[in-house]
Order: sequence, then structure tokens, then C-alpha cells
Amino acid sequence: MYMERLRVLFKAYLDNSLSEAEYAEFCQLLGQEDRMQMLSQELQELWDTHPEYRLPVHEWDKKFKALKEERLPKAKRTSIWRYVAAAAVVLLVAGSTYLFLYEKPAIKALRQTPILRNDIAAGTNGAILSFANGKTIVLDTARNGQLMEGVVKNGSDIAVKATAVEYATLTTPRAKQQQLILDDGTKVWLNAASSIRFPSAFTGPKRVVEITGEAYFEVAKNPAQPFVVKTGESEVEVLGTHFNVMAYANEHSIQTTLLEGSVTFSQGNQTVVLKPGQQSRLSKDGQIKVVEDADVELATAWKNGQQLFRQADIATIMRQVERWYNVDVQYQTALPANTTFSGDLPRNVNLSELLKVFEREHLHFSIDVHTRKVTVTE
Repeated sequence: MYMERLRVLFKAYLDNSLSEAEYAEFCQLLGQEDRMQMLSQELQELWDTHPEYRLPVHEWDKKFKALKEERLPKAKRTSIWRYVAAAAVVLLVAGSTYLFLYEKPAIKALRQTPILRNDIAAGTNGAILSFANGKTIVLDTARNGQLMEGVVKNGSDIAVKATAVEYATLTTPRAKQQQLILDDGTKVWLNAASSIRFPSAFTGPKRVVEITGEAYFEVAKNPAQPFVVKTGESEVEVLGTHFNVMAYANEHSIQTTLLEGSVTFSQGNQTVVLKPGQQSRLSKDGQIKVVEDADVELATAWKNGQQLFRQADIATIMRQVERWYNVDVQYQTALPANTTFSGDLPRNVNLSELLKVFEREHLHFSIDVHTRKVTVTE
């Protein structure tokens, strides 16, 4: 009986007609995979038979994001949504594809999905740490503990403290990411195909680092010594805050997304001050735009172990695929016009699991593991 009751409440939820008591009942009934799967099937049926439920993709986003983040009890919310797998339903909405994704409780099984003959594993932790004096450490194979004077590895973290001030560069190739703790206690997460150049000790009036690619920062507070992140000719200056900088050369803009505190982003004679939840975008023509209500979850998904898409076109997605799976993508077909995808997957799934999602949009992919090439065809 509970399944029928859940179905009734779900339809009322989509209609925005739940009373407060019914809302509480609805949330209480959620939490098991068979129930989430039933909701997916119910949504597919409603989509097929009732045009009034064919909402624009952003409306579906709002409904399920609200249910995911606000309505479920915290403990249950974590168990249901921390890891997700594309499973239930793909809706074609006004030229877009919305993925309704639900929790797979057998996370261990998902992590242990075998690599097929024509498949490629997701990226892992690893990087190369090099110093101005020529010393180099490959962190992928380095043991835990003190690697050299002032350099300590502890699991996925590398900490650098100086006995003498010298510059170091941490570089992640494609399919690698790395966590770094600077001398002042600042924590840095470095995404794939990125680098950070930093002094092993901050001694000047400012703490200055330089990055390429993408990095997330949790800056240690020090009002007497501002922290500056340089990306080419632009820079971000903070005292102590949490923010993400995405500055890949092949993306359309340099994006700085603020989660906590305050940052100043500047390029030439242009300067903007960001508040939490805002994002600055520096376009190729040098213009800065501020997004007031930025999608913070999207900007930091990579750091939190997710591959998250919000109305992203296939070319944008494939650029991320190239970086995280260390592949080159080639196209033998024209990309679908005005087609975008929304949804999320764990970042540790094999490449074939990710590509299956997009095959629903009449795209096909072949993987050559020897040349590490992905070919997109009709």
C-alpha cells in the first residue's frame, strides 16, 4: 500500500498541491532504492501520457533540487544523494535532456565496476611536484611520510613547508587531481590538467600563487598578508575565504566562484568585489561579468567527487571528459543543435558508464584504449 500512497503523494508534489502534513509524509516515505525507482518510472509515464508535466528543464531542476537539499532529513539526504548513477529516466525537454538520477545503495559495487576491454577508468589522485633547484617528486607512486625535507605526503594530501624559501610547482596531468597544503595552512584542491606555482614559505607583504587550469581554495585567514591567486593577467585577492577558480585555456571564460568570505577579482583597470554565491566571468575579449546567483554546487562538483551538468552542451561535456579521462575526442558527426544535458554521476565511474548517458540522444561513441581516443558518431 505504501507504494500506491507514495505514487499519489508524488503526483501531488509535482502539482504543488501537497499540504504541509502530506509533504512531511512524502519525505518520510522516501529513502529506499525501489521507491526512488518507482518515482522515476512514474515520472516517465506522466511524461509520456500527460503533456502538462513536460516542464522546462530548469523547473525540473528546481523541484528535485528542493526535494534533495531541503526537504529530506539530513541523514537520509546524505545516504540517498551523495553518490548517484544514471538509472531511471531521460526526458527530452525543449531540446534538452534532463536526467532524473537516483541513489544506488550498492556504492561499493559501483566503485568496483570492472574495466571492460574497450573502457577507460576515471582519473585518480596524483601529480608531479617540482622545485626551482631541479628536484622532482612523482606523487602517484610516492610513499606516505616525509618525501624530502619540508615535504610530507599523507594519503591524498601533500604538505610543503620550507626550511629555506624556494618556489615549487605542483602539476596535475590529465586524469589526475591533487590536494595541497601550503606553508600558511591554506588548502588547495587542484583539478586535472592544472598547475599551481607557489613559494614554500610566504615572506612578503602578500601571499602570491599562480595557477593554470582549475583550483579550489580554502585560504587561511591572515589580515596582515592578503592572499593573491594569479591567472595570467587577472588576479583574485582575499584575506581568508573559500572559492573556486576555473581558468582553462580552452574554456570560454575565467570563472571565479565565491562560497565564503569576500574576494576582489581584477583584470587590467577592471575590478569587482564578489559576495558569497556570486561568480565573476572574464570573457576572451577581456570583459568581466558578475553572476549574482551562481550555481556553487556546479562550480565545485569536481572537488566533491561529482560530474555535474546543468544544461551543458556536448562539446562542453567532452572537454571535461578529455581532462578527467585523459582522452582525445574527435567528431564524425555534427553535434545536435540546441541540445543540452543536465544530471550528475560519481566522478569515479568508468568512461563507458558516462557515455551511455549521452547515447540516448542519438549519439554513439567508440573508445580506442590504445590511442585513448573517443569518436563521436551518429
